[in-house]
Amino acid sequence: MREPVRRVLRRQVPGTKVAVPDLPAHLVSRPRLLAVLEEAGGVAVISVCAPAGTGKTLLLAEWAHRHGPVCWVSLDTDDNDERRLWSAVLGALETHPGIGRSGGLAAVDVPSSPDAAPAFLAAVGEVLEKLPEPVVLVLDGVQEITAPTARRELQSLLRHQPAGLRLIISGRLDPPLSLARLRLADQLAEIGAAQLQFTEAEAAALFAIAGVEVSADLLARLTEETGGWAVGLRLAADAAVREGGLEGLLAGHDRALQQYLDDELLSPLDDELRRLLVSVSVCPAVSPELARELSGRPDAAAALHDLRERVMVLEQAGTRDYRLPPLLRTYLVTDLGRRDPDRLAALHATAVDWFEANQSAVAALEHAVPAGNPGRLMRLLRRHGIELFVSGAHRALRQALGTLDEATLGGDPLLGLLLACLHLELGETGTAGLHLASADDAWPADPAPELIVLRQLTRARLAALTGKDFPSVAGEIDLELARRTGLRLLAVVERLCATDATGERARLEAVLTEAESAGQRHVVVRCLTLLSWAAGRSGDYRALSRFADVAKERTREAGRTVSGTIASAMSAYGSLLRAEPVEAAGEASRAGYLAGRWGPCSETELPAVAEVVRGAAEFELGDWYRGLRRMERARARMPAGDGTGAALCGLLEQRAALLLGAGDHARDVLRWSQEVHVRPGELALMRARAQLALGRHSLATHSLTLLFDGGAPTTVAWTPLEAMVTGARIALAADEREQARRWLERALSTAEETGVWYPLVFASPEVVEALTALLGRLGTRERFAARVLGRRRKLNCPPVPVPLTERERSVLRLLPTLRSIEEIAEDLTVSPNTVKTHVRGIYAKLSVSRRRDAVAVAIRQGLLEPRDEEFLG
Repeated sequence: MREPVRRVLRRQVPGTKVAVPDLPAHLVSRPRLLAVLEEAGGVAVISVCAPAGTGKTLLLAEWAHRHGPVCWVSLDTDDNDERRLWSAVLGALETHPGIGRSGGLAAVDVPSSPDAAPAFLAAVGEVLEKLPEPVVLVLDGVQEITAPTARRELQSLLRHQPAGLRLIISGRLDPPLSLARLRLADQLAEIGAAQLQFTEAEAAALFAIAGVEVSADLLARLTEETGGWAVGLRLAADAAVREGGLEGLLAGHDRALQQYLDDELLSPLDDELRRLLVSVSVCPAVSPELARELSGRPDAAAALHDLRERVMVLEQAGTRDYRLPPLLRTYLVTDLGRRDPDRLAALHATAVDWFEANQSAVAALEHAVPAGNPGRLMRLLRRHGIELFVSGAHRALRQALGTLDEATLGGDPLLGLLLACLHLELGETGTAGLHLASADDAWPADPAPELIVLRQLTRARLAALTGKDFPSVAGEIDLELARRTGLRLLAVVERLCATDATGERARLEAVLTEAESAGQRHVVVRCLTLLSWAAGRSGDYRALSRFADVAKERTREAGRTVSGTIASAMSAYGSLLRAEPVEAAGEASRAGYLAGRWGPCSETELPAVAEVVRGAAEFELGDWYRGLRRMERARARMPAGDGTGAALCGLLEQRAALLLGAGDHARDVLRWSQEVHVRPGELALMRARAQLALGRHSLATHSLTLLFDGGAPTTVAWTPLEAMVTGARIALAADEREQARRWLERALSTAEETGVWYPLVFASPEVVEALTALLGRLGTRERFAARVLGRRRKLNCPPVPVPLTERERSVLRLLPTLRSIEEIAEDLTVSPNTVKTHVRGIYAKLSVSRRRDAVAVAIRQGLLEPRDEEFLG
């Protein structure tokens, strides 16, 4: 006979337990996840499962406040008592406005076991079904329900879930419930740890709310270091406010971080799981096999899976590997190093053996340094050093070589050459020369082919970066010998670098493909930068940008290197030609830090080119004086000859000087261009501009005739396009409208074909006015002309100020001195009336009526030179 169902009295439930949590002032709203919850509105159960500190409760609380009536239970260990559990559930349901504490649930008794009393849930369902909309019940913290009887109660609620009830179950572990039936019936929606990771935009909002300013690079690093972990980012913001920086937190020394990790993530783990977690923390990512070696546990794979559910252990996308967020790893490794340094070294030594056995030389080398065994480290460097260099593992090589003493390095020519190569990639030619000399001193009587070729490559790269006889030194590279080594592809690239690579693009692209396949990332980047340069020389500016942008991405993690600088310089040049001055200035500034550190060489004139491009971009953005002075400083460091850098500097700087009415400056640029042997085509264009500025239209036209009809050779492929725009200006000044139209049509055709927008977008106002007037009569060029004009309007750059005459500029420079008109006249050896005439002209052009205002406007427009500390940067 079935026993009668035992009834139990309901327990008193605190109001805070069944209230939706208040939202903190520093809440970061997460619309993308709120939308997921809204879209899941039709399912019976939503599961939100992720480790501590991922923002589960705040997300659900924000959604509850936005959504409307939501019933809430904050579960704790006391809810393992079945009477307290059901009292809390019923108490939460009674907070619904449609039910209330005096509603139908008040008369429902709490059974000791719903399994034995299906009428209980039927009675609850009867109350809920009377409401117009289903009731949403959030059970937050289900990981606290561990007692078998309490788990059965929750399972019973799921099994007999009333039709008028929607459940949201939130916890640190997968709910201890059977959800397979709901999943198969599409009645379950799930939000996991991966979805809860903060994006960079959400992290930026968090720091902004905390009042902490972080750079874009640091923000990206923090998001990566924390794995998008909400509490990690919050602790970072707090540390920045409290400590004034993030160094301690990123190094694993922040006390608040340590306490949170210990209390919330690690203390719930048993000793064996915690030991496993610490063991695998020495590696950024671990496979189950590596975890087994590090921990000595045969069941490491199953244990890792268990940890994935309980801690911030994430599965690596596309692999079988697991990884910890770097911030958690750093803390665990730092803590282990304090408590048991011998065990830490032993774990690294185990990792060295495992990675070397599995053909991962980079990882083996990275672990060999903290393993603390110099002999093993030397063996790895000798066996894999060249392979690691061409593969681009420069950071790991620098770290490893940096732990060896001078005597060890000085006695090993391979290590000396590797160090020299690494310093060359940082532009440190002096230090590289010292290591090269050290390798020569220790040179063996019978060197291996790899050693011979590596020395040849080192000498060639050093010559390239110092401009000392590079072609002949590069010609000494023995390609036949290099074929027998892992340096073959790099040797080919270095030889091509010493030639005019413009005609070798097909060969370079073949080397690029082979290097990609072989995993030689350093060779890949060298190919990309050389291809970008060659494309620019040949006028294929779209390819220039394409190769430069890929190289820039490949060098981003390497920091400030020669290759990265060249990639940024070329990318900046491409942006300027596309009439994107903001992007050009940004990329050029990243490249500019190495300007002037290298000698003259076709490849390494690019830092100076970057400064010219940056100056031109600043000029077009309205910082006229700063831009012109930057170009002038870059010209002083520009190598002579018919290289692209000198020609580009002459074209851009003279244009800016003429637009500002700085005739003397423009004449200096033309004179310099002649002295450094800029090619006749660019000189013809510069002379045409100078004659136009003087109003000598026929002479200006004659200079352009030499360029187009006389076949004057050019270095810069877009020089003819700039000459076409100049031709249109000359025709307009001479009131030859039809001739101006023909020039503009040719310019539009060339610009569309080459992708070079700069000369048209930043053309003079009269050319823009003429182009606008031609809309509707340009045939197939109509759409492109409209796009050019649209780009100009979108940029909304300020117009260049009306140029002052040379005499007006002389008077203007004396206005801030507060000298009288008579004193200025005496300084300039002219009459006071002449000075007054010039002052009136200055006032008219600057649209002012007082000397003080004239000085202020002139400084703002860049017509007056500020003090050096105000414009240098």
